[in-house]
Amino acid sequence: MKFNPSFIALSVSALLFSGMTSATITGTSSVELTVVSKVVTGTCTAKVLNNAGTESTEIAFGDVYKSDLVKKTRVEPLKIAFTNCSGVTKATVSATKGAGGECSGAGNSYSGGLNTGFEIWSGVVDSGLLMGCNTPPAAQEVTITDGAGDFPMNSRIVIADGKSITDVGTGTANAPVTFVVTYP
Repeated sequence: MKFNPSFIALSVSALLFSGMTSATITGTSSVELTVVSKVVTGTCTAKVLNNAGTESTEIAFGDVYKSDLVKKTRVEPLKIAFTNCSGVTKATVSATKGAGGECSGAGNSYSGGLNTGFEIWSGVVDSGLLMGCNTPPAAQEVTITDGAGDFPMNSRIVIADGKSITDVGTGTANAPVTFVVTYP
């Protein structure tokens, strides 16, 4: 007996096809998904810049004369620059004495030693808001637009609270101040 390979292939194909036609096709009626995310407050990069626009941890007053202290004329501009902000439309800034710092007596300047103090003003000296050491104001709001914002300030060196120019010593005066930034 001679086998025809074409006949065998057709027979096997017919058996497979008939088996497939009787199988019920079932599909998935639904798929479930649980989405998990952690919602976080946005942030910015915040840096203190001196009057030249350079990042600095110190605002240098250089030589200050006693007559400058009496006249209250030695002022150095500074600002906190907010950049690379993500998910933030505003921030708040407050000032507090830094590590090892003190307030100047009962006044609102930050003690610089040598019977001097440093005032921090939001905006312009005498017309802005004094960010006092003993009586700090509410945190000041900064508007963030297109991922950036500035908080302009001025620092003024003054005679310490309750002291006179004759009490002021010579040498290096400095006052550590910490700016606290929050993103409401």
